[in-house]
Amino acid sequence: MTSGRNTIGTVVIGVIGNDIHVVANRILEMSLQSAGFEVLNLGTNVKPDEFADAALEVGAEAVLIGSLNGEAPHWCHGLKARFAARGLDHVKLYLGGNVVTGELPRDEVEAMFTRVGIDRVFYGTTDFDALTKTLRKDMDGTAAR
Repeated sequence: MTSGRNTIGTVVIGVIGNDIHVVANRILEMSLQSAGFEVLNLGTNVKPDEFADAALEVGAEAVLIGSLNGEAPHWCHGLKARFAARGLDHVKLYLGGNVVTGELPRDEVEAMFTRVGIDRVFYGTTDFDALTKTLRKDMDGTAAR
């Protein structure tokens, strides 16, 4: 995690499942820190319970999950329930990257993940500045919880 300087809020990031794609994860971490977020980066090969446990431990307002190998449908199934079981219903769940195998229309992919409780889906190439703006807006008012 970064230092305790004035931050916008705390987020947990990582790459879910059996995925070792680390480059975008590290760039996202630096981008979020530069934008003023406190970041706990779990790295790669992160299991669903690890995201929920880390969010609980650090009092995260949001969890940003990357998936580049297309296995996100498997790993994200039941994810929201894991957070709810820990009293973390308020934590925003973000998912981004190459989250499915093959090419599917963006609206289908977003609907697939919102049905299982993901709050924001960034399918494919993502502008980290746009993601940061969305995150700031979503976290407005949640940091006090």
